[in-house]
Amino acid sequence: MKAITKLAFIFTISLLTMACATMPANRAERYNFDDKLVKVDEIYKFRLKSWEKVDNQSLMVQTDVNDYYLFVLHRPSPSLVFSENIGITDSVDKIKPGYDNVVVEDSGGRESFIIQKIYKIENRQQAKEIKEQLVRKLND
Repeated sequence: MKAITKLAFIFTISLLTMACATMPANRAERYNFDDKLVKVDEIYKFRLKSWEKVDNQSLMVQTDVNDYYLFVLHRPSPSLVFSENIGITDSVDKIKPGYDNVVVEDSGGRESFIIQKIYKIENRQQAKEIKEQLVRKLND
């Protein structure tokens, strides 16, 4: 019985390893804007003015008239592209990647997604260009 349990465990680990190895490498690279945008460690006095979905793993957030950010989620959200409402968790008016979440609501309920990266976007035009670039990379 112990041998069967060990074999099952080894088989499961092998499957997980193979699944991870076959994941598309360009997914993470698609959201790497370190050379084009300023990566943000925290956003203080966060107030969500508006937001716009880009794809199932990223969204543009406006916090003030000229303050735009690109939020990249840790994993894709199937509901994000269809959702009309989101929430963003914060800690004392501060948003921090790796800690705070985007909460997506749909007819099935709510689901939270950790914010992996936040990039500062200079203006509305740059936001449009980044969105077009992400959509183009998605279709390639």
